[in-house]
Amino acid sequence: MKKGLFLSAILLAFLSACGNENEKENGSGNDQSEKQVLKIDASGEMDSMDTTVSTTNFGPMNNVFEGLMTYDLNGDLVPADAAEEPEVSADGLTYTFKIREDAQWSNGTPVTAQDYVYAWRRMVDPESAAGYAYMFTGILKNAEAINNGEEEVETLGAEAIDDKTLKVTLEKPTPYFLEVLTIPGYFPQNEDYVTEQGDEYGLNADNVIYNGPFELSDWNSAAGDSWKYVKNDAYWDKSTVQLDEIDVQVIKDVGTGINLYESGDLDTIQITGNFVTQYKDNPDFKTYDRAWIYYVEMNQDIPELKNENIRKALTMSIDRASFTENVLQNGSQPIAGHVPSGLAKNPDTGADFREEAGEVIPYDVEEAKDAWEKGLDELGTDNISFELITSDDEESRQLAEYIQSEWQKNLSGLTISIRQMPDNSRLDNVKKGNYQLATTYWLADFADPINFLERFDTEINRGNYSFADIDKLVEQSNTQYDDALARWQTMMEIEKTALSEHHVDAPIYQTADAYLEKPYVKDIHRPTFGSTSYKYASIDSEQK
Repeated sequence: MKKGLFLSAILLAFLSACGNENEKENGSGNDQSEKQVLKIDASGEMDSMDTTVSTTNFGPMNNVFEGLMTYDLNGDLVPADAAEEPEVSADGLTYTFKIREDAQWSNGTPVTAQDYVYAWRRMVDPESAAGYAYMFTGILKNAEAINNGEEEVETLGAEAIDDKTLKVTLEKPTPYFLEVLTIPGYFPQNEDYVTEQGDEYGLNADNVIYNGPFELSDWNSAAGDSWKYVKNDAYWDKSTVQLDEIDVQVIKDVGTGINLYESGDLDTIQITGNFVTQYKDNPDFKTYDRAWIYYVEMNQDIPELKNENIRKALTMSIDRASFTENVLQNGSQPIAGHVPSGLAKNPDTGADFREEAGEVIPYDVEEAKDAWEKGLDELGTDNISFELITSDDEESRQLAEYIQSEWQKNLSGLTISIRQMPDNSRLDNVKKGNYQLATTYWLADFADPINFLERFDTEINRGNYSFADIDKLVEQSNTQYDDALARWQTMMEIEKTALSEHHVDAPIYQTADAYLEKPYVKDIHRPTFGSTSYKYASIDSEQK
């Protein structure tokens, strides 16, 4: 996933969830009449709550809207608007969903199958220019052709059989289709309401209706550095929701946020930079892993980088653990593969993908030096110079300087120059192939290893390489939609082939977010993949 599309989504995932109901069981020892209010920070303003338009507000959207499927407190994929798991045809192309009878919008209107058909057609309609239309193309039947203007939106593979029955036809079998349904772009929209609001739809709290645990309140996209979420009494699972209200403040300066936290005006605050080191021994300090990796891309259009031994030396000569432990110090973990931990489990044993796959690219200076010397001999030279481009933020600078130091220390005759630039410029240069080496990142669009591993395919990779064995394995994984274990083994083979045989890039670390949180705050769900959920959260007044 592009950082330009998702960085704000990750940080804004800390927004959400409230409730209006003052008298309820809250399960935390509070008196039934006591209002449950959580006070949180947000890193920036929200642009729109129209799921077709916004590509950044995934955190808020996941707390005020809901799709057919969602993740529970244990991180398991479970039905949401869907009453049960769908019926799937033998060829894996057709999914039939029953919409739960008690699913309704916050204005009391039932959620119907047509709400999904309408929303999905809006997403792929080229007139919408939806930033997330690409998550439909190649998945739903005719989505790509519609988005290219070659077919009418009515031909999309989504049909309302009746008010509560949705039939979905895929372009090809897609083993991760149910995971994709948790993305806000796949959430429903009520056509009558959206049409009535016109151009104002999604621009303030009062011209949106909600089908999730909470409703948005006191928000306007034109100006708003604070807002609220209140409990949605129309929500089908409202008995699970314990919070009555969440008060949100936009905090762009971490120091300011910490002052508010220490004065009791915030119950939780994300921290970065030097504040992580300062507060890491505080009992309120916590971290959690994200399904987000940083790595070094290598442009194989560069003759020296086309040499496999040179690439091997670069991938094996970086002490990743030293960087995360001594430089970042924020809970981030070294990673010697592409699939982050916490993203997916073996369908048979439950083992984590990263744990089972192990270190695909170990740190081994001696083997790296040996490969380096072989590569230099093959190229007929005793020295090489590369430019490493990186973004202009502090963490990217630290990463680039660390990599430069490791390479120049361990690989004799190598000189690395660093060029920093705005992140959008860095990404644009990488996409166009205007680089030699580049620090970059990938965050999962959906919770399946293939979202990381398909990046190695000839048609997708940005390293300008093509390996037939990788392409064959990626295609093989797509055909194994009815054999989860075989597909799992194939995906591990994709990673091994790309990284330990062809050395296409150099994984460095898996990110973690650090935060402070009061001990009376319970069950905020911060998953490795996806948005922070406040559906299960509560305030224990006995600890407050």
